[in-house]
Amino acid sequence: MESIITDIVKIIKSENNVIAREKALMCYFFGLIRELMKLALEEVDAGLVEETKKQGYQIEKKNKRSV
Repeated sequence: MESIITDIVKIIKSENNVIAREKALMCYFFGLIRELMKLALEEVDAGLVEETKKQGYQIEKKNKRSV
């Protein structure tokens, strides 16, 4: 959490133009949201794998995914 705040402060201080600052912050937040969604979906996927294994199925392979 501390590194996120540090990153935001760096972005705010690095841009003098209001529009450029807003755009930089939006890009940063979109990347952060993307990473959070990736972690959440990985957790959901792991739970589904466990459920499937409990039902007696075998998982042959796990395909790599991207968000």
